[in-house]
Amino acid sequence: MTAFLHSKLIPATLAAIGIFLSCSCSDNIASGEGGSNDDKTEIDITPNPDAVSYINMYDGISDAGQYYMPETSRIPAKHWTCVDVETRGDRNELGKSEHQYGLQYHLLAQSLAGLVNRAMDEGRTDVGIWLEVNGEGYAACKQNLGPELGRQTAIELCTKTYAEGNVRDLIEGYVLTDVVNNPESNEVATVAAHVYNSIIVDVRDEAIFKNAGYVMKYDARAKSTEDAWREFRDKCSNEALVIMPVQTGELREFAIKNRLFCFNLNKKYGTPDGGQNNNLFDEVLAWLVPNAPVLGWENGVAGEDVFVGKVSRYGKLMLAADWSYNHSLTSAGARQNQEQVLAGVINPRDIDYDKHGNFTAFFLSDGDNYQWTMGDGFVNDFYTLPTNETSCMSYGLCSQAMSELAPVRFRQLYSLQNSKGTLMECFGGGYFYVDTYAEASADRKGALKQLAERTAAHMRQHRLKVLHLMAMSWDSSAAREAYQAFVDANDQLEGIVTIQYDPYSAGGGRVLWCTNKNGYDIPVVSTKYAVWKDASSVERGMGNPKEVAQYIRDNEAGSDSYDAIVVHAWSDFSGYRSAAAAAACIRQAPSSVVPVSIQELIWRIRMAKRRDQTIEILKTIR
Repeated sequence: MTAFLHSKLIPATLAAIGIFLSCSCSDNIASGEGGSNDDKTEIDITPNPDAVSYINMYDGISDAGQYYMPETSRIPAKHWTCVDVETRGDRNELGKSEHQYGLQYHLLAQSLAGLVNRAMDEGRTDVGIWLEVNGEGYAACKQNLGPELGRQTAIELCTKTYAEGNVRDLIEGYVLTDVVNNPESNEVATVAAHVYNSIIVDVRDEAIFKNAGYVMKYDARAKSTEDAWREFRDKCSNEALVIMPVQTGELREFAIKNRLFCFNLNKKYGTPDGGQNNNLFDEVLAWLVPNAPVLGWENGVAGEDVFVGKVSRYGKLMLAADWSYNHSLTSAGARQNQEQVLAGVINPRDIDYDKHGNFTAFFLSDGDNYQWTMGDGFVNDFYTLPTNETSCMSYGLCSQAMSELAPVRFRQLYSLQNSKGTLMECFGGGYFYVDTYAEASADRKGALKQLAERTAAHMRQHRLKVLHLMAMSWDSSAAREAYQAFVDANDQLEGIVTIQYDPYSAGGGRVLWCTNKNGYDIPVVSTKYAVWKDASSVERGMGNPKEVAQYIRDNEAGSDSYDAIVVHAWSDFSGYRSAAAAAACIRQAPSSVVPVSIQELIWRIRMAKRRDQTIEILKTIR
């Protein structure tokens, strides 16, 4: 859309004058370059007679194509709690000789849970297995299950016979690993476990299971991840992927239950020195369906973009879920039991648009991190800090994924939203870069369209009005194409906040504009400043709270400004982090600084730069 178009025009009118809604986002600077309207007359936003209630502008719950995660359709009528898994710090350690310790036991427990939960979902039993894990979020999810039969070790559940809830008969044998001498035997065994319906047993513990009458179904001791791919790819679902480092057990339950391939990039834990499965990674990613989720993580690489970048280029969604648990049971019954959970919003009619100042909207980074947002640390140390209210801190959450994987936690986090901030949908189902997304696939436009439509359905049903995205080059033509796809799919989308992978503040507060199907211009707001501990002060707009406050003093004081400021989640300034760091920045900034939510910032930008059409929109709501 060209910069001179201010008022709403119906599509037929646009076509008549040669302007089409499918055009790319246009460029405009928030400080006033192009498209501004300096008319300071009193704003009349008297509602039209047919104005609709803004607070009720959302869609009812339905399956509108937004569900894409492997999930469990049935809720177990009863369950065992398998103990000594996540709650012990040795779960991924080698060198343990006791049978109930270390990585070997962890893999046994994860494989047992995966097989039993798969049998439960298929109707072969009404019993599920929950891996014991700490945290209030997990405890709340567990309350969704049928009553607990008892607390047993994985060895006990595999070798004993129980009058009620017997699970041994659901297992056909064991897959043998040697995780000390061949770390990749772990990855191979995860795939073989669901192929042969067999638990994972290491050479350390094999005698126990032989004596209990188990028979080896597959020997993974000398096998590689590539061997597993060549042997078993046709027996795996290509609707999702687990990527986890060797010498970890997390997510094996989820992979086994859903018959997924399990992949590792580094052949040696925590370092590429032992070689990498780079070429194989290309094969696996190309094999997955478009927009498939990739759950997990890889450590010991040069940067997260090394593997996330490849996942993104193939048009898949990376979900940081590496230290999360019990996905099969936290997701139990998710699609059939979705609730109308609504994000808190402000009515844009209630904003005082005549007010002047340096409007600043702080938001926290890393909301796409699923495993982090499942934990108590996220809630206690970030999400519920008292300074969230004073700083108007906004949050992006991976709620699209969480609504399927852990709907109980999803509802919990929405209920804890602070009253001054905005909840944003973070990245649209996973971690990716909008400009590189699906560029290595056969149909980037089709992948973007499906992704945008999924995201739109989720956002509209949960009253999410703002989308948070990331790009490698935030204002490139490819990024603009992606922004436009999200705007085309959702006429309830009020704005997009975007950051660049490096640096977060690369956009310098510039605003791009995309036109939705109703002819309204939607802002894509780049981050102006970044509160970041390790950033050099010479980098544009990045620094500690005091430095960022000084940037505002130097650059903004004396005129109205509209700045999105990202607070790096992992930066700690001598005890100040998250909203506390934002509040420290506000205290040291000029008195003209007015903290607002991301949603309010977006509407203020729209009023300042698209005044006529914004007034027109406000008249249609009440």
